[in-house]
Amino acid sequence: MLKSKIILALSLCTLFAACSPMSSMTANKRDAEFYGRFVNPAEQMDSAVEKLDQVKLLETGSDYPMRMALFTNGKFYYQVDKLGDGQGLWDVADGVLRLRAIRPLFDMHLFVSGAQVEGDETVIRFIDRHGFNSIKIQLRDPELMKQQGVVPPALPLYQASEKDI
Repeated sequence: MLKSKIILALSLCTLFAACSPMSSMTANKRDAEFYGRFVNPAEQMDSAVEKLDQVKLLETGSDYPMRMALFTNGKFYYQVDKLGDGQGLWDVADGVLRLRAIRPLFDMHLFVSGAQVEGDETVIRFIDRHGFNSIKIQLRDPELMKQQGVVPPALPLYQASEKDI
């Protein structure tokens, strides 16, 4: 009887942990130094909206267009097509870059981690109204591009939302 209660308790704990949305938000952990290359000086934050093409950005592809500029003061500016733009807070905890922003109808929680056990590829994970998403996200560093003799391409046109969600 005791053995079956222990098995039941362990099974329930495992089930709850596996069903928890946060259990799947980390792909592969990295140290804080790995994420440091994504960050801009805090002084650039006030002009980020007007000069977004001149700061380091984390950006996704056209399937789920979003871009984020992180700053050393722990804040970030974001644009998500058909959702809106705004500011939030970021930190690195337990090997994951965590981004949080308060929206009119919901709070955004985004998690960036390594795509593979090793390497520089990253993914951003989050839950939206359609469920769990895991999307490749990459660094766009215009200064590094210029140093390599590459002209930074124009940013894709941001499609703002009028829904205020």
